[in-house]
Amino acid sequence: MCLLKVYLDDCSGRKLIATDVALIVREDDGFRVKLLEPNKDILLRKVTLQILDALNSLIIFKSSE
Repeated sequence: MCLLKVYLDDCSGRKLIATDVALIVREDDGFRVKLLEPNKDILLRKVTLQILDALNSLIIFKSSE
């Protein structure tokens, strides 16, 4: 199974922050990244969606700070 990888671009460069991502949901103050592992998710705040690359199964968010 090929799930998404999530990266975060900030002033120090690009960092891998999650693998095996099954779902990403827009919330008022950011994005909730739901992992395949049960009951595990990450809330990203103050970010914008920069790249959604379905072919390479990756999403890149950019820090807005």
